[in-house]
Amino acid sequence: MSFLYVLKRRIQRNLPKPLQRKLQEAIYFALYRLSPARHQNFFNSGFSPAEAPWTELAPFDREPLQSTLYDKVLWEFTRELAGNGGGEWGDILDIGCGLGGGVQVAHHRFPQARITGVDVNSSAVSVCRKRLQHIPSIRILQGNARDLPLADGSFDMVFSVGAASYVGMDAFMKEATRVLRPGGVLSFSVGYTDKAFADQRKIVDELCEKNGLDVHKVVDITENVFAAIAEDVPRRRELIERVPWPFRDYASDWADMPGTMRYQEYVDGRRLDYAVCCVKR
Repeated sequence: MSFLYVLKRRIQRNLPKPLQRKLQEAIYFALYRLSPARHQNFFNSGFSPAEAPWTELAPFDREPLQSTLYDKVLWEFTRELAGNGGGEWGDILDIGCGLGGGVQVAHHRFPQARITGVDVNSSAVSVCRKRLQHIPSIRILQGNARDLPLADGSFDMVFSVGAASYVGMDAFMKEATRVLRPGGVLSFSVGYTDKAFADQRKIVDELCEKNGLDVHKVVDITENVFAAIAEDVPRRRELIERVPWPFRDYASDWADMPGTMRYQEYVDGRRLDYAVCCVKR
C-alpha cells in the first residue's frame, strides 16, 4: 500500500464528513489531470464476463468489462420496465458521467432519447463535451449529485455506476428521485466494505419507501466485479506505468490492483457490490 494512500486514509478519518467528501473530490480531480484515465471512456471496476456487443463495437471494445457493467445497470436490470424497448424513455440522466462512457452506452441502447450526463469534475466534463459534441441529443453538465442543476421531474430514467458510494445512498437517492417523473426508473450500482448484503437490502427498502420508490430488483454483483478487476489487471498496469511519480503507487490503490487494500478486501470476502433498480410512484 502506498505511503500517499495510507496518509490520505489517516487524514480523512479525522475530518468531518463534509471535509472527507471534499478531499475525495480533490483526489478525483487530480487523478483525471495527472493520469492517463482521461484518455479512457470509463472509470469503473467493470463486470465479468464481458458481453456483446461491447466486446466487438468500437470504442467499447477497448473497455468491454466496464461497458458491460454500465449495460447491466442501464439495460439488463431495467428491461422489464422499459416499455416499448425503452422507447418511452425520452429523457435519460447519467449521474457521475465521468468521461462519458456510460452516456455513450445509453445512446447506443436508446438512440432516440435525449441524454444528459452530470459530473462534479470540471476536467472530466470538458473532455466529455469535446468527445461527444457531434451527438446533438447529448448534453453534459457540471454539477454535484447532492444538488443536481436540473428541474424536478425532468427524466424518465436515471442511472449511475458508483456515484452513490461517494455521495452517500441517502443523499443520492433523494436527489435522483427528485428529478425523476412519476413512473420513472432509477437504476444504479454501489459498493461498500464490511457490509452484509441482507443489511444493505433493508437499507435500500427503507430509502425507497422514504423517497416514494418501489423496489424492482436488488442484485449482488460482487463476484462479477471482482472477476472483472482481476481480468483487467494487465490493462490497468499498463495505464498506471504512465502515471507521473510519485502518484503511481496511489493510482495502483485507486485501481484496486493486486497487493492493495481494496483488492485484498475482495480476496477476504469483505467487499460488497450490488445494483438497485426501482420505480418512482
